[in-house]
Amino acid sequence: MARLLNFMVALRRLPPLSELTGEEERLLFELREEWERRGSLGLNEVYTLRGAKSASTAYRTTLALAKKGLIEIRTVDGDRRRRTIAFTDVSERLFKSVS
Repeated sequence: MARLLNFMVALRRLPPLSELTGEEERLLFELREEWERRGSLGLNEVYTLRGAKSASTAYRTTLALAKKGLIEIRTVDGDRRRRTIAFTDVSERLFKSVS
């Protein structure tokens, strides 16, 4: 157990995790879990995640992840009202290092 905890602490001290708040980190990994389960993820689905405190908090946290370069929010071709979430190379490297 101590080895796992030491690994997690060391991982959190490295960028990009060291630059995230706890809320941002939790949402990033929840987004990835949902994306893997569904194969895609719309911005409107962020509001229904288990840990989301409120829709406005989830939206602000999602925007913060985008600003920090971990996700991209893309407009769907043909319907400018719909947006999807995509993971950047930075977040893909993070997920690979964790798994």
